[in-house]
Amino acid sequence: MAQDDVKQAIAPPLPGEEARLGSTEKVGFQGRFFRPVPFAVALAFSIGFLVLFAVAAVLVLQWSSNRKNTLELLNEKAEATVERLEAGLSDHLTPVIRQSDYLAARVAEGSIDITDKEKLAQVLLGALSGTPELEAMVIWDKDLQHIGVERTDGKNIHSFSGDDAHDHVVRDGALQMLEAEGAFWGDVVFGQDHSLLNLRRPLRADGEFVGFLVSVITVPALSELVALIGDRLDSTAFILFGRDKVLAHPILESSRDVFSSEKPLVDLHEVGDVVLDGLWDGEPLSGFERAADQDVHVVSVASGGQEYVAIYKWIDSFGDVPWLIGAWFPAEDVESELKRLWWSGLGGVLVLVLSVIGAVLLGRVIAAPIRRVAASTAEVGSLDLVKVGKLPPSKILELDEQANAFNRMLEALKSFETYVPQKLVQRLIQRDGSEPVTSRERELTIMFTDIVGFTTASEKLSAGKVAAFLNRHFAIVGSCVEAEGGTVDKFIGDGLMAFWGAPEAQEDTALRACRAALAISKAIGDDNQERFEQGKDPVRVRIGIHSGPVVVGDIGWPGRINYTIVGDAVNSCQRLEQAGKQEDRGDAVTILLSGQALAAAGKGFLVEKASTKTLRGRRESLEVYRLIGEASD
Repeated sequence: MAQDDVKQAIAPPLPGEEARLGSTEKVGFQGRFFRPVPFAVALAFSIGFLVLFAVAAVLVLQWSSNRKNTLELLNEKAEATVERLEAGLSDHLTPVIRQSDYLAARVAEGSIDITDKEKLAQVLLGALSGTPELEAMVIWDKDLQHIGVERTDGKNIHSFSGDDAHDHVVRDGALQMLEAEGAFWGDVVFGQDHSLLNLRRPLRADGEFVGFLVSVITVPALSELVALIGDRLDSTAFILFGRDKVLAHPILESSRDVFSSEKPLVDLHEVGDVVLDGLWDGEPLSGFERAADQDVHVVSVASGGQEYVAIYKWIDSFGDVPWLIGAWFPAEDVESELKRLWWSGLGGVLVLVLSVIGAVLLGRVIAAPIRRVAASTAEVGSLDLVKVGKLPPSKILELDEQANAFNRMLEALKSFETYVPQKLVQRLIQRDGSEPVTSRERELTIMFTDIVGFTTASEKLSAGKVAAFLNRHFAIVGSCVEAEGGTVDKFIGDGLMAFWGAPEAQEDTALRACRAALAISKAIGDDNQERFEQGKDPVRVRIGIHSGPVVVGDIGWPGRINYTIVGDAVNSCQRLEQAGKQEDRGDAVTILLSGQALAAAGKGFLVEKASTKTLRGRRESLEVYRLIGEASD
């Protein structure tokens, strides 16, 4: 209720008003004779309850949303920590596996003869040069003659060879290889000055065992990797070999003298990490059930009077002994979020109790109009104005004025909704409360359209005809975009910008964009036929479609915010559309796809290679394709 309304309710009647109110004549209200109850009478009930109820409802909703959001974020952080470590480890070891598979395949097909030592040395030199993760590669033939390559000083590569026919360790390894079907990770061993992780693979030609390959990675290199990942995660990352050996840790990055042939790996309690010392005594933290479903463990570890949170996961794809990858950080990073959540919940419970007390005191007289206001407000909040009816009058003066004000507002909103992107707002409203509209990077598909030669053509038309033409054109294009679930972002002169994949996620954004573009082409063709029959010039349109990462969310300032997208992919898409000037063959609609959009759209469309372009403002070239139609056509 506005301040002026409160003043009016408690102010004395104006001259003449007192006589009118004091007369025996009743004031008529839509054919009924009664006097609206003054606001002062209902103030203790209606306003007090409405304020308490509204605040309680907001706090309860905030608690529910905040709790869900907080736990979701914490679970996401736990999962992301392990995923980053697992991805980094995979990026480091996968090239080694692939190089080993490649060499074994070439031996199997006969393109590499391991008895040709000179050629074999050249092959190994090339393999080691192209795989910086590798420290060395060695091939033994079935007579245990070996040839290998290794890095010296971390940069130079040299080859070596020798005879291990009398080396019992090599003989035992060769016997093990005879029974192996494919590559496998061997035990960690100690080399000349550091421990080594080795991938072993038997070599066969025409199904016969001809030798075996050993690819070597240094254990300190893994410590450098986890140190780098830990810095990016603001935590201390680690890899354990089983439960009691440390395979990689930032401390071991520079402490290489702790390794020896008798102890190729450091014990858990010897590395000097206070959190790892108490890792197996840690208590599981509640609220991380979603992370646990992904086999991610989150525990609290106490050490030296401080609390820490450790996140880890077992992986068993690197040998008989499982590895444990994880990271730890101070517990205050998690506790601060949970404390704010509980304080918010306590306040919500307190307000809820007060709201219940207020509800008991509230009379039934004002309950019905309040319910009507709430229901109508909810419908307005969903922008479904067609279903919103006018509020009926009330016996309470202020509620009656509120109903009148609401009805006037409703009429104004119905007029204003023409200028609001209603479908976008409805989608944002329908989103789950656990997904606040925050700016984030997502993979989207963008479309830009532009009318060819519009500036020249519009000079011959009046302002009214230009507006009518554009309105008709945008109705055609916009309906095709929305029919495929796209979001019309903005109109830029005679052009339109739209995107797919936000606010709701869509797995087939490029597919939808291509279908929308073909629908636009057909609609423009049909419209041009009508224009031809009316003696008007045809409309020609350029369309550019590109897929890539963008920042999507609320962009602007508190006084003017748009839900939109920004990023290099947006600029690339607009320049792709402009590049249609060079690809113009006189068609009514020219549709250009980037290579990224075509790859995401799949094989359901007919395209032809247009060119490879370097767009203005970009260093990298962009593969450009002309969209012809759907493959089924």
